[in-house]
Amino acid sequence: MAKDDNFILEDSKKLMLSDEIIIQAIQEIYKDEIRESIKEKLKANPRLEGELKEAIKEYMRGKLLEAGAQGRMLKVVAELGLISLPESFRDEMVKSILKAIGPELDTLLKNTL
Repeated sequence: MAKDDNFILEDSKKLMLSDEIIIQAIQEIYKDEIRESIKEKLKANPRLEGELKEAIKEYMRGKLLEAGAQGRMLKVVAELGLISLPESFRDEMVKSILKAIGPELDTLLKNTL
């Protein structure tokens, strides 16, 4: 009897997975239709299309400014942490940090400049 129960559970899981896949596929179809409808409406109204493009540029600029501010804050926090350490640990900590992030930082700078 236990084998029969296990068999039923396994088949139920397979059915649920196929149901989920079907639901996801239908959702993707609707998303595609919505995208197409929005694209058509934007092409029909160049003013709205331009405003949307400008808004996206402003949004991305804001995100980049936010990332820059976070980087500066991280730098200040790291510096505060370092100057709060006893001098005997400070040099060792700086070397460890540079060893850990130096190669990644070098790669990042080379790729962005």
